[in-house]
Amino acid sequence: MRRWPLLRNRDYMLFWSGQALSELGSQTSTVAYPLLVLALTGSAATAGLVGLARWLPLAILAIPAGALADRFDRKRLMIASDAIRMLGAASIVIALWVGRPPVLQIVVVAFLDGGLFVLSYICERGALPHLVPADQLQDSVAQNQARYFGASIIGPPLGGLLFAAARAVPFLTDTVSFLGSMTATRLTRPRFQHDRQNPVGTMRSGFTEGFVWMRRQPFYLTASLLFAAGNPVYSGLYLLAILLARHHGASSAAVGVMFAIVGTGGMLGAVLAAPARRRFSVRAVIVGEDWVLVLCVLLLLVAHSAWVIGLLVAAAEFSTPIGNSMVGGSRVALTPDHLQGRVAAVSSGLAMSLTWLGPLAVGFAFQSSGATTAILMVAGWTLALAVAATMAPAIRRGPPQREAPVAFR
Repeated sequence: MRRWPLLRNRDYMLFWSGQALSELGSQTSTVAYPLLVLALTGSAATAGLVGLARWLPLAILAIPAGALADRFDRKRLMIASDAIRMLGAASIVIALWVGRPPVLQIVVVAFLDGGLFVLSYICERGALPHLVPADQLQDSVAQNQARYFGASIIGPPLGGLLFAAARAVPFLTDTVSFLGSMTATRLTRPRFQHDRQNPVGTMRSGFTEGFVWMRRQPFYLTASLLFAAGNPVYSGLYLLAILLARHHGASSAAVGVMFAIVGTGGMLGAVLAAPARRRFSVRAVIVGEDWVLVLCVLLLLVAHSAWVIGLLVAAAEFSTPIGNSMVGGSRVALTPDHLQGRVAAVSSGLAMSLTWLGPLAVGFAFQSSGATTAILMVAGWTLALAVAATMAPAIRRGPPQREAPVAFR
């Protein structure tokens, strides 16, 4: 147990378990939303609109969410977010029980779910320093990544099975998961921020102070910009994997197995994040991740089965939680408590600002020019990203020296 101190941290594990339950419910409904819209309307475009409603808040609401997270009680905000998300999912359940939910209701619930997820995520980053010691922050970020990838392995296949049983069941599962998350968060003992002797400033300052802090930290600003350029690759890669698997004749079941393989790759990276940090520098992880991504994308040119495609995307995902834990953990440790929400918001807002572009570009390229062109387009973008990461002076210098992960060396 000495090697896994987080497992003995009652409040962190209670908090983590509640968030894991919520994440599993959300991954279940992620599959159920497009299935429901397709069942009701038969329109892929409408299903895409619901997907956009869930992704868009990550880009447009992160900064306001950060200001709220620093201005108000983070624990209460997380509980309130879960409560509203629970009511939204329950409204879909009720509408399905009594008849046919309107598409507008589904779009609104999906948008609220995405927006409140952003608020909860940013509050969570600010809460971590109050739940774990400073030398365990990177481990806690890695364990949170493991939570996400674990849910991504179980949730989508479970959502499909539950939807096949009854359309309302995945949304009922999501409703119950939010109730569990609310309860777990409420039962944690620490406050999620320090007592504030002075006001945190105006809402306008909430939109600017996070940017000011990031601008003064070249490593974290550069890392966020690189993540912003890389996230469209990953979101586009998921769609590309589906299109390629279908193009080569894979069944829906095979596509489900493919994404389970992808989730397993990310889970392994999260589990191995701590030993990887002992052996590699943050620059080696960030730069290496991008060059491995280039290789994996190019190998898709000769991958003709769903499981091979899944293995390649899993390999591309493997180092993502390692890099996230190194960058995110050291940034959380460095950020003053009264700025945690705003800095997390700026970082997340930058990193997720272009995520929506990936599926759009891949879908258009695949439909208009074919599989090879789509793969080469993604590979070209990834090559440019790898070169930029390799050449970036701030990445070469690494994070501030006092934030080097001494505990892991």
